[in-house]
Amino acid sequence: MNPKGPWDRLDSWFRLSRLSFPVPAHSKHLFYTLGGISFVGFMILFFTGLFLTQFFDPDPETAEKSVRAIMKEVPGGRFIRSLHYWTAQAVVIALCLHLLRVFVTGAYKFPRTMTWYLGVGLFFTATMGSYFSGTVIKWDQEGYEALHHYKTVMETLGPLGYWFGEKLAGAISLNLRMYTYHITLAPLAIIILVVGHFYLIHVFNISPLPRGAGARQAEVPREELTGTFTEHLRSIALFSLIYYGAVVVLSLLISAPLGQERLDHFTGEKPPWIYFWMYGLEHFTGIQGILYGSLALLILMFLIPLLDRGESRDPMERKGILATGLVAVLVMASFTLFAWLSPPEVHHGGGGHHMEEPALPSPEHEMGPAPSGDQPKEKMPPPSDLPAARLPDGQGQAGTHSHEEGDPH
Repeated sequence: MNPKGPWDRLDSWFRLSRLSFPVPAHSKHLFYTLGGISFVGFMILFFTGLFLTQFFDPDPETAEKSVRAIMKEVPGGRFIRSLHYWTAQAVVIALCLHLLRVFVTGAYKFPRTMTWYLGVGLFFTATMGSYFSGTVIKWDQEGYEALHHYKTVMETLGPLGYWFGEKLAGAISLNLRMYTYHITLAPLAIIILVVGHFYLIHVFNISPLPRGAGARQAEVPREELTGTFTEHLRSIALFSLIYYGAVVVLSLLISAPLGQERLDHFTGEKPPWIYFWMYGLEHFTGIQGILYGSLALLILMFLIPLLDRGESRDPMERKGILATGLVAVLVMASFTLFAWLSPPEVHHGGGGHHMEEPALPSPEHEMGPAPSGDQPKEKMPPPSDLPAARLPDGQGQAGTHSHEEGDPH
């Protein structure tokens, strides 16, 4: 039989009707579409990023200038960059809410433990990898200081950090390697993790509700699978249209921020908001706290399915693990609030140091008061005996401050 309409023709080519397999009815609820909403955001990021790569120059000497050129000279460039930036914020929020929903509803329990681990890997790849590298490559002051933190953390890792630090390929700028990672390895890793994540969701279906008769069941009984996956997709499409429609409006009204031009010294520039908790932790522990805090969060997420091995998904029967998660969230929120309210700091060693502009020594301080006409003029010592001018940080130009790695200021 020949296809009768456009949908029938598409179905004959792609068998889209096979997507109508049974799923729980609650799959249409907002909180069960957050993973799909995140996926739509990744697609927007891919296509807007593809546009930006046509005009962006990743060379450290010209990267920041090329970003400004995109915003001022490329037709539609300001909007596309703003859409890329605000979509990244929206995806991070959607991912956080999705992880929170899975945690609260106990959807990580057997047999979906590996689904949880792939989701955690996707979260860290997106936030600690793709988002971070995007922060660095624009190479404004924020990117400059972010890269310094990265290099210090890699040095803390010792031999392992060698493979990810600047010593691996000294002739190639670490900025260029960050750009390569941002447009190739990070998207590839995200694609692999998303495919694996979606495959396991298809195999084990969407988890039962955490309350009621299904709280202790591994899967929703077949007779209760009253929804279809195509209905689930329609819900994802509807909520995504509303969510990213608001992002489009935001992108039209507010341009993506770009920090001040790189100064070649550290000002304590605060990182993007998703790293505020690290910035606050860093105040008390030094830059190494970024590594230890990230590892602690990753280990905790890995241990969650191992610590909560009971059958029940009911939150009232999982108070211990939920309390542990609440404590972790409150700690991160406290560090975030501290970072938001505290003044900019340069973090080296243990603890933070507020930025203060050192005053240059005056000639009177170095060589004494100038002789007046009523006083006998002293014979000036030869140039070789003059004291060296004390310029900050060993620079030979007044007003230039260069903080090398390990500088305690």
